[in-house]
Amino acid sequence: MKTTTLKLSIILTLLMLLAAAQFTDFSSANFFPDPGPDLPRIYIKSNGDIEPSTAPIERSGNLYKLTGNIVQYTIEIQRDNVVLDGADYAIQGNASRIKGYDDGNNGIIIVGRHNVNITRLNFELGDAGIRVSNSANIKIINNRFSNDINRGIVVKDSSFVLIESNVFADIAHDLPSISLNGSRNTIINNVITGSIRAIEIEGSSNVISNNRIESVLPIILDKAHLNMINRNIITGSAPSQRMSDRNYTGNEGIALFRQCSNNIISLNNITGFVNQAIRLAFDCSNNTIYGNYLGNNQFAIALQERATNNKFYGNTFAADSCNISIHNSEGNFWDNGTIGNYWGNYKGVDRDGDGIGDTPYKLDGYMWDLKAGGFVSAHAGQDNYPLMAPHNVEHEAVVVPQNKSLPAILIAFTVALVAVAGLLIYRKKKPL
Repeated sequence: MKTTTLKLSIILTLLMLLAAAQFTDFSSANFFPDPGPDLPRIYIKSNGDIEPSTAPIERSGNLYKLTGNIVQYTIEIQRDNVVLDGADYAIQGNASRIKGYDDGNNGIIIVGRHNVNITRLNFELGDAGIRVSNSANIKIINNRFSNDINRGIVVKDSSFVLIESNVFADIAHDLPSISLNGSRNTIINNVITGSIRAIEIEGSSNVISNNRIESVLPIILDKAHLNMINRNIITGSAPSQRMSDRNYTGNEGIALFRQCSNNIISLNNITGFVNQAIRLAFDCSNNTIYGNYLGNNQFAIALQERATNNKFYGNTFAADSCNISIHNSEGNFWDNGTIGNYWGNYKGVDRDGDGIGDTPYKLDGYMWDLKAGGFVSAHAGQDNYPLMAPHNVEHEAVVVPQNKSLPAILIAFTVALVAVAGLLIYRKKKPL
């Protein structure tokens, strides 16, 4: 009899535990058994259903809206034409499992989907807030990524992804706030502060525009072509207690790392970097850099390892940012055959008043010398048409393509034509 009673007690206890498990409070859960490689998932199914149905998400047609926080669960969207409105609630990962790349500690996963909108969510803790792969026409707008999340957004093999008006705060891990691989994507009007790496791009015909970035390494392009980096305010980060174990200050503003060609870097404000404002390296060629303001940087430009046939014109180099670092790179151009750049330390004169100096500007070039144990003077080229005042580029308006607009390269080509037309107002002068 006692044995039978004991068995019944055990069975009732198990049934009660199973019943309790069905009604876990997603908004307050703070412990789960180790889920293995991935966090447990909440699914927005292809038929529109939410699984499990107890998840704090309410559905109205194609609109899915959070009604509470989601803790240590990943939302996987398996349906096209969906709007997920976070209503300012949070998706929190597992802080004890922040290990790095691909550990399954993610907020939202979108794979092979079309026309999905993510908005008004707060992503905290965990590895990545949003992962998108093999998808198109995805909009990620007005979200916040903070509180020890490793990375904000990871996009792979996708196109027409719009990342707009999001805030990325103090993502201090040595991983990018936005990592993007694909074509015809747009990153616009975001604020990224206190990060080590802000934006990393691999792919073609993408637009990075009108963002405010404070970071150690704000923008990195690698094997990237036909991209536009336009009208961003880029500053080096100040030392922070969150990053006290290393000398994390602004390193370099924009880096074109390997085999980057035909990119346009225009109208950006780049200041406060202990190395260089812009670096081109490892076979980066045929890039156009115009209309940027560079100030308070050790070097304005670094050209390294076969960076060639790149063109710089219409830029403003402040007096403290006129130095050029060069190593194993030749054949770059410091004017467009009509106008050059404004150099804050140029000592020439303009006797005929056409706005262009009467004598070429010889660049202050430097290269690292192992024997000398530091930088030594090196030939870096000359600007044949140095400007006597900063170039006014406000008339060179750039229209940033939205998700379903014209391809970014067509916009870039149009902008280039407008820029050239504006610059031809200067009278061409032969170098002396």
